[in-house]
Amino acid sequence: MKAVVLFSGGLDSILAACMLKSQGIEVVGLNMVTPFHDCSQESIKRAEEIGIELVVRHFGEEYMNMVAHPRWGYGSNVNPCLDCRTAMCREAKKLMEEIGADFVATGEISGQRPNSQKMHQLALISRESGLNGKLLRPLSARVLPETEMEKEGTLNREKMRSFTGRSRIQLISYARKAFGIKSIPQPSTGCVLCENSYAPRLRDMLKHKDVPTIWDAKALAQGRLLRLDDQTHCLVARRLADAEALDKLFADPKRSRCVLLYPKNYMGASVMLVTDEAPDFGDENPIVSEKLAAYIQTAGSLGLRFSNREKYSAAEGGPTCRLYIGATETEVAIREDPEVEKIPIVMEPLGPEKKKTAEPPQENPENATEETAESDVE
Repeated sequence: MKAVVLFSGGLDSILAACMLKSQGIEVVGLNMVTPFHDCSQESIKRAEEIGIELVVRHFGEEYMNMVAHPRWGYGSNVNPCLDCRTAMCREAKKLMEEIGADFVATGEISGQRPNSQKMHQLALISRESGLNGKLLRPLSARVLPETEMEKEGTLNREKMRSFTGRSRIQLISYARKAFGIKSIPQPSTGCVLCENSYAPRLRDMLKHKDVPTIWDAKALAQGRLLRLDDQTHCLVARRLADAEALDKLFADPKRSRCVLLYPKNYMGASVMLVTDEAPDFGDENPIVSEKLAAYIQTAGSLGLRFSNREKYSAAEGGPTCRLYIGATETEVAIREDPEVEKIPIVMEPLGPEKKKTAEPPQENPENATEETAESDVE
């Protein structure tokens, strides 16, 4: 038999793959990269360690439509976990059919995640992905309905596990004792859609753009976001890493319409102005409308707002920026404007940021009692 296992390189997916291998099943891992989470390098490393083939695939622009309009809604931020998990299982089903595999497996554990792993949610994912009885969760199989493979006897249900909840104690003990796994992966930082620092930015974008692009999603992660009006916003980069990221984004042919301002005769913040008034990528004769010229001056003033005044005020002839517009580079003088102080940085509109729920403390599995750590280890 052959199985496709959704494989992130985390402890759960490693155990799912190892459990199937121990039953003589050929395992092919599938790692899905989203615009908001990429664990492909870790998954490649872990797949090599446990000796399985790994396929890495990327979601395209259709993923952004799902994020903007999730059928099953959001979690605590703008994380459409049920829609996302269903999409991943659909991709696994495609791979299953391509390589002639018999079923799909995941490392999901009943009750581990409140937004996608309750019993009824796991059933929904199985149904909506089209996998139905061919989707196996080996770590919780004994507390879930039987799959087709278990009913047929091609998989031994008694060799599956009955893990539930969020605790990792039993999982770690099982990994070490059943499969000799010594290097236990730490819990992933996860998808940025769940992050309080990113979610307000995307929520703001969704208010002003029906379906953002992958480029938009990447740009939102850089620097400070300030909205000028319904069609226009600025990204201000003070750190070198953010400034370099903006340079890379500007060089992307799939970018949204934008211009880039970079300090020329002083050290300070760079600014990306994203607006439909900007010319297309590659335009060698860009036209600067009166409205765009006003936007550019506001963007330049925002750059000064987040720069050291002593440095830009000492610039000979006044601060000047290199302006990258279309496929051209020019220079533009900029000036201080006290009005830009009134432009707020995009923040959580519902009040102070909620603190993320911390992972439960990780007890030492070596000191766990037989009743807890060894109860699910055979």
